[in-house]
Amino acid sequence: MAGLFAGLYGGFIEPDLWLRVQHWALRPAGWPRGRKLRLVMVADLHAGVPNMSEARIAEVVDLANAQGGDVIVLMGDYRATHPWQVATVPVETVAGLLTGLTAPLGVYAILGNHDWWEHIRHTGSAVPPIHTQTVFEAAGIAMLINQAVKLGTGDAAFWLMGLDSQSGLQVMRHHGHDWIGMADLAGTLAQLDDDAPAILLAHEPDIFPQVPNRVALTLSGHTHGGQVRLGPWVPVVPSQFGSRFAYGSIREGLRHLVVSGGLGCSGMPVRIGVPPEITVVDLS
Repeated sequence: MAGLFAGLYGGFIEPDLWLRVQHWALRPAGWPRGRKLRLVMVADLHAGVPNMSEARIAEVVDLANAQGGDVIVLMGDYRATHPWQVATVPVETVAGLLTGLTAPLGVYAILGNHDWWEHIRHTGSAVPPIHTQTVFEAAGIAMLINQAVKLGTGDAAFWLMGLDSQSGLQVMRHHGHDWIGMADLAGTLAQLDDDAPAILLAHEPDIFPQVPNRVALTLSGHTHGGQVRLGPWVPVVPSQFGSRFAYGSIREGLRHLVVSGGLGCSGMPVRIGVPPEITVVDLS
């Protein structure tokens, strides 16, 4: 009976019925004191039935818009790639639904590793631009692929940077594998031509130790908070750093990172102890 309940809860109740808003209020060292900015993160949709149907994505869009964000950021991994889907949701459909997102300073998207993996599996090509990027741009969604854009005006201006995936390509070597990423942190930072504060979007949080103090805040997804969390125990975190960057607000020295728990499922359609979330970050 306990196993049946755990399966029902983890496979249906938490991933399909829960949808929360997680708020973080931060004062990063590199952010001008008193300057307010609200960022709304939509991370790791992994669209596919049962967990992330078209109706569920529409619900996410409505709830994200309701948060009154100055900027909405889409953090990658838009399609489910696990074999447990009973129906797929094409990336064209996902992009169409996400065009319903609105924010005064815009909606910006980056790519995740699953976006790359799906493209390579279907095309056999690892040459950008990949299918997700092409579809999103055709829908009018701004993509930040190792790019920086300056938002706001005057004293309220800031840089928003977006990296490509850090683990988009898998190369088998001997009995293991290496991950090859397309993220270009140095090249993206080189695009900042003044001292306005900067925010970095990085799908995987593993790059955070390399991020300089010049960046006020790094936002990431990818981990799903572990996707299964039993109190302090997180059995699996897709990070070379284990649980160090698994979830939440993390400060190391003068650098600040927020990792969203995300919305969908990867590997298996199960979430326990990490309800799907839209993540709101208030800077002041």
